[in-house]
Formats: sequence, C-alpha cells, structure tokens
Amino acid sequence: MWRRCRGMARFLARLGARLGRALRRTGRPGGRGGGASGPDRPGRGVTVLTISWPAVRRRIPGALALLVLIYASVSAVYLHSFRVVREPGVVVVVAEAELLADVERLARAFTAETGLEVAIVDSGSSTASELLASLASGSVDAVFAGAGDGGPAPSRGTAYPRRPAFYRAALLAVRFPSPRTDVSLEEARQAVEDLRAGRPGPWPGEDLEVIGLRDRTPDRQLLAVDGVYPTLETVCDGTYPLSEEVLLWLRPEPRGPLSLLYRLSPVRRLLRPNEESLREFTVWLDSPGLREAVYGTSAEVSLTAVGDVWFARNVGRLIDENGLHYPFELVAERLRSADITWCNLESPLGTTGLPLPGKMIWFRAKPETVECLRHAGMDVVALANNHILDYDSPCLLETLDLLKGSDIAYCGAGRDMDEARRPAVLEVDGLKVAFLAYTEYADPGLFWDASYPRTFMAGEGVPGCAPLDMEMVAEDIERARALADLVVVGYHWGREDEPYPVAYHPWNDLRAIARRTVDLGACLVLGTHPHAVQGYEVRGRGLIAYSLGNFVTDQIRDTQREGVILELQLGRSGVLSARIVPVWSEGFRPRLMTEEEAQALLEKIQRLSWVYRQPE
Repeated sequence: MWRRCRGMARFLARLGARLGRALRRTGRPGGRGGGASGPDRPGRGVTVLTISWPAVRRRIPGALALLVLIYASVSAVYLHSFRVVREPGVVVVVAEAELLADVERLARAFTAETGLEVAIVDSGSSTASELLASLASGSVDAVFAGAGDGGPAPSRGTAYPRRPAFYRAALLAVRFPSPRTDVSLEEARQAVEDLRAGRPGPWPGEDLEVIGLRDRTPDRQLLAVDGVYPTLETVCDGTYPLSEEVLLWLRPEPRGPLSLLYRLSPVRRLLRPNEESLREFTVWLDSPGLREAVYGTSAEVSLTAVGDVWFARNVGRLIDENGLHYPFELVAERLRSADITWCNLESPLGTTGLPLPGKMIWFRAKPETVECLRHAGMDVVALANNHILDYDSPCLLETLDLLKGSDIAYCGAGRDMDEARRPAVLEVDGLKVAFLAYTEYADPGLFWDASYPRTFMAGEGVPGCAPLDMEMVAEDIERARALADLVVVGYHWGREDEPYPVAYHPWNDLRAIARRTVDLGACLVLGTHPHAVQGYEVRGRGLIAYSLGNFVTDQIRDTQREGVILELQLGRSGVLSARIVPVWSEGFRPRLMTEEEAQALLEKIQRLSWVYRQPE
C-alpha cells in the first residue's frame, strides 16, 4: 500500500512542477503580459514575472477537481488495505492453542445469546506474532493471545490490544479436606510445570492437580499461593500470582487525513461488512455471559460460617471488663472480609423474661452485646437452637428487635411459626442467598418442667424455633429456591462432644437428613451444637459440615476449644470451593491457630471426613 502511495506522491510532484512551469511562462520576455526592453525597463536577461489572475481563476475549478480526484484516489488506495471479505453476521477469530477451549466456549455462548456467528480459525502451532500477522492481512478480525511478558509485539499500525478479554489461571487443588492449604510461588510454579509435563507432583498421595476457575468443585481444596487464595476476584484483578491476562487484538481503524471517506456509512459497510457484529462481540466480552462461559460463573459470593456463639456467663464477664470488641477482636478482620458472615447465636439478648423452669442452664446476654456481632461483620445469624428461649418469649422477641435494629438478618426463630420458617435472603452482586435454620430441640414433647411445659417449637402466634421436620424443610427449601439462587440450611442437632453425628432423637438419622437436604436443593448444610468439630461430606455441588464446633464460648475441654472458620465461594451452581481455617479458644475468644496447631486439627478433620468418602 505504501509503495502505491509513494508512487502517487511522485505523480503529484511531477504535476506540481508542470503547473509551476506553466505559470512561469506567463512572465517570459515577449510572452503574454511581457514588454520590450527600453531605457525605463529592465535590461536583457532579466525575467519579469507577471500573473494573469483571470487566467489563474479559470484554472482553479479544474485544479480543485484534480486535487479532489487525487485525494480520492490516494484515499481509496489507503482504505482498500482495510477491506475484508466477510458475511455481515460473522466474526472470524483465531487463538493460541492453549486458549482454544476457552475461546470455543465463549464463542458458543456469544452465538447462543446474540444469534451471530463466531468462526474460529485453526491456529495450529502458530506463534502469537504469526497470529497477529494474519490479523494484519485481514484474514481474521481478532486474535486472542496471552499477555505473557507484555504480549506479542506487532509491527507498527497493524494491531492493537483492546484490553484484557479475560484471564486464565492455574489453580492447584488437592482433595478436600486437606491439611495442605498454602504454597509459595516458587513451589506452585514448579508443581504446575511438573504436572503439565506429566511428571508426578510434589505430593503424589494427595491427588494434586492443576485446574482452571471453571473446574472448581467442593471436593477440590484450592491452595493459596503466597497467601493469595484463588477466587474470581483475585484472578481477575491480577493479585493471584498464577493468573495471566488474555489480550484481544484488533485491527486498527483507518486514521488520519486519508480516512475521511471511512466516515461514510456505505464506505464502512463496503470495507468491513461485519463491523457491527465485531462491535457487538467486543461489547459482549464485558458481559456476564463471558464470565459464565470462561469461568463457569458470572458472579460469586464469599460466605464465612462459624459455629456456636454466646455472650453469657464468663464471656459476658470478659466483655464487661474489656469492651464489646473483645469476643471477636482477634478474628474480626477476617470475618468482615467475607461478603456474608454467618453464625449460630445461642444466647438471647436482652433484659426481659424469666428463666424457663427446670432447664438448669440459662443463657442471656446484655442488649448491647448485639454490637459484638456488628463489630465482627455478622450478616445473618441462626437462632434455631436449645438456648434462644432460655428466658422465654419476651427475651426472644427482644432479641429479634435488637437484631433487626442492627441490620442483622436472622433465621430459624420468630414471632410465630411462619416467621421461624421464613428464609433470610441476602443479595450480593446480583446473587441471592437464602438462609434457613432448624433445631432438633424444638420438639413438641421436649420441655423441662411438667408444671410449665414450654417447648421451643414455634406455633400460631407463639414465638419459638423451626423444628427439624423434613416435610417442613422440603417445603421451605422449595419456597426459598423461588426467592433466591442458593439455599443454605443450618441444623442445630446431635449429641454433645461426639466426633461423629449422633442424633439427639433416636428416630433421626443426621447423615440421611443432611444428604436429603442437599438433594432437595440446598447447596450447604451447616451443623452446630455438638461443641466439637466434626467431619465434612461433599455431595455433588453441595457441602455438608456436620459440626463447626464452638467459636465464642466459655467451655474448656480441648475438643470444645477447637473451632473453625469455614470460608466458601458460592456461585449459581452451588459451592465452588471451600477451605477450613482452624481457631483455638483462648481467654474465651477465638484466635487463629499456629501452623503446627492448625496442621494437627486439619489432619484430624481429614480423618473424621474419611468415612464420608466411602461408597454407600
């Protein structure tokens, strides 16, 4: 193209020289506009240049027409280099071989959503620079290439990166739950290299594998790299060390003085018949559709769950001595970092009510301790447990009012049965999560004094808890699924200090209940009450935590001082990933375990979970 333009420039130079000579002829001796030599005139050999303006004016229209013709010719040559032969509804792309699967998925999603076609050219073993050459030639409309060390370097003016189209990441995963939680960047890179080369990884017995974001499942425990855990957010903002930008390279549009004709719609349609389709494709790359296609989810929510919490007895005394921030002070920052944080609140809050006769153990915390929950970032609390009615209906109602006034959602208890069964629905980034809670201790036959047979079960106009009744659970999950994308169910169940789920009522099979809950549509089951950490079971896209153990309590046995922070990533399909952060109760408040302590507890949880991996 530039050889043609240089030839056109030489032609214009010759044309200008001829025009100059024509004008100079008007000033030669004896010529038009000249005169003879004389005493009052210049001597021989001196040329007088005179211009006949009428003659010039007569030539202006022709000269302008000639200039327009010349500009149009040069512009046509320039614009022709941008011409592509395409069907209007087709976008032609090419991608590096390792990106082909992702590009095929996003192409199918784009076609399904818009009806426009994306044709993918086979790149073979071409390098990124060779792919950009095909872009410069006009054989493709766009190139997907990894950024690498800044990405391929195209020749000047042939291509430009629009921006990152998406991100790809190498995630290291082991079988959940595992005591292995973190690796250094150097270890991670070596493991990825070994596994991709077919060599055994550094931990052959742990089923180590390299996966992408869309391959996450709850039975795969992802490893943090240099302390950064892989999530949709950390991959896409580049903080996860093993993430890389995938750039979308496009041909530049005509620019400069020679591009004026390109502004005309007929010219644009002639040069780029699929321009509108290409524009729609690039806009779509910013849509949730791309995230769903490439990452397996268009949005995800981080949920943190902890076990039993009460602010009564010794915990209340320490709050009085040290302030409202005391119970969660050592872990509050971690809890607040989640989109949603959940706990089982065992102690009613308030000053009203009388202790239930015969119950022997009564919890009640001061009204201001609701601020403890706010400080910890608690978004939703489960109230279906065996202490929330220790001071009867008045204190339960006061608790509900205090929570509502502090913008903390609750589930599992209410002013009547309808409210106790009603889900608490929270929304984050367009993803709605519904929370339900039930307790084995809300049984019509369970009370503590025959003279005052007050059960914990709610009724019509009777404050109380939602009972663990599977017919109710099934109905409530169905209703919750109509209101939300995901359903989380909390169960306050089982016998205390047991390492495995043992029902309080002999007719209940807690494992069967948990599995059926997932089959009914819940993505997560959170067990509380045993005051001991128990194992985990994965069922499809669902996860069951049989007991989270204690979190803020004043119990003192070693098993009662162990606890966990369960951190999950949820997507529309269910649980994407989970990790367990061990804690230890010290001074009746949780702290993160040391590396050695955490290793021991995670190994214990791994052993407790082994039974759930066995075939039924």
